[in-house]
Amino acid sequence: MSSTRDGRQRRFISEAAESERVRTLSVAAALLALLLATSASAASGASLDRPSWTVGDYWTYRTNTTLAPGLNLTGTATSTLAGTRSTAAGGSAVNALQVVLSGSGTAGGTVSTASGNVSVQGSWIVTGEERFEPTNLHVVYSLLDLSVNGTYLGVVPFFIRVQNTTTFQILTDAWQYPLPVGGSGSLAMAYNFTQDAYGIGGTTFHENGTGTWDLGFSLGPSKPVATPAGTFTAYPVVETWPDGSSERSWFAPQVGNDVRTETYDPGGNLTSETVLLAYRYQALEAPTFLGLTLVEWTAAVAGVAVAVTAVLLVRRSRRKKGQPHPGGGSPPEVTSGPRDP
Repeated sequence: MSSTRDGRQRRFISEAAESERVRTLSVAAALLALLLATSASAASGASLDRPSWTVGDYWTYRTNTTLAPGLNLTGTATSTLAGTRSTAAGGSAVNALQVVLSGSGTAGGTVSTASGNVSVQGSWIVTGEERFEPTNLHVVYSLLDLSVNGTYLGVVPFFIRVQNTTTFQILTDAWQYPLPVGGSGSLAMAYNFTQDAYGIGGTTFHENGTGTWDLGFSLGPSKPVATPAGTFTAYPVVETWPDGSSERSWFAPQVGNDVRTETYDPGGNLTSETVLLAYRYQALEAPTFLGLTLVEWTAAVAGVAVAVTAVLLVRRSRRKKGQPHPGGGSPPEVTSGPRDP
């Protein structure tokens, strides 16, 4: 569910051209919403239960996000459950689930600068992780490292890098599992972030801060959602953020995560979207023995039985053809027609 986006860090990136900082952007929010899917789980009547994530579960998405007006990042990203990490949350340590992310793709578009509109082409790479408290899967720690490099005006190279680390403390939680279908809830969190941005011309920006966020949630009835990974029954979730931006996601119990997400700015403009390409959710996989499921073992045994039966029938047929006539010698010749007297 959208709890993976709880308290998304919302300031970011410098512009190209004059080595001066332009307005802040919600790049971390867009990328993490784009790269890390939300938490939810199997449907149980009129509610959704907490998903049963297992180490090795992963979700790969096709991504498209607006880094700055006119500049888009497209590519793929994968979130993988790596294990657990002891993490401070609310004044005490919790055994948090650690989800790591990696992604890459192309950057391109036309950006407005003090020198006019310039074309931008390049590539991007992102790495990071998020940690979730194990009860309701709210995020308690996030790390994002985004690099974008390429050229503008066709020949001038540029490089941008943003590193953000944020910790969260849950203040009040009215969005807990099982989540009611047709219901709504809220979550209040305190955050503490540190951010460094490296821009064109060697410029560096550092900022840190603290604050609180009040997030709102609603969960709607299921509907089929088509993706490159298949068509799934999914539940729409709307998460609203304090600045008026929002995220719409579609959670599929069969996948154990979102199959599609869309992020909107306060004006209702689409800023990022993801769609599921591939996944592994072991909680709904058939149990295995020596690497084979029960169905596969049944098919294998049946195949062996058919092969053995065929061999026995062939051998029996050969023995009958080669069996001597009783009394020895060859069997008497049988002719048709009248006998001679």
